[in-house]
Amino acid sequence: MKNFLPLFFFAVIPFFSFAQNAPIPDERLYEAYDRDYVDGLVKDNPFLIKRWNFYLDHAYHVVDEIAEKNNDYPEIVVANPDEINILLLEKELRLQRDWDKPMIYKIRDTEKLLVYHAGKDFTKALNEFLAKN
Repeated sequence: MKNFLPLFFFAVIPFFSFAQNAPIPDERLYEAYDRDYVDGLVKDNPFLIKRWNFYLDHAYHVVDEIAEKNNDYPEIVVANPDEINILLLEKELRLQRDWDKPMIYKIRDTEKLLVYHAGKDFTKALNEFLAKN
């Protein structure tokens, strides 16, 4: 019995350590992807969960359109520009992003634009975020 106790702690402590470090998926991921898939990634690819969690809030921003400019941007339909699930929007509308430059989309029936950050800028911001956390 004396030998069992240390063995038990060595077997159980790594499990609790992993559980504390595992990222918690943002609820919006479950809107864009199957629940079993997302839950499996928590264990099998926690980096992707961290990246997607960050992506949901930092891959784009919404700005007011400048009326004087001749804006000929592709138009998209967004139910609520204040609550965008960018991963779901990408999936439904097949939105594209560019590595080198921002991509801009006009949000239909609004005076707003959805501006994707350039892929390289997003990756830089993600790396800075991960270095701090």
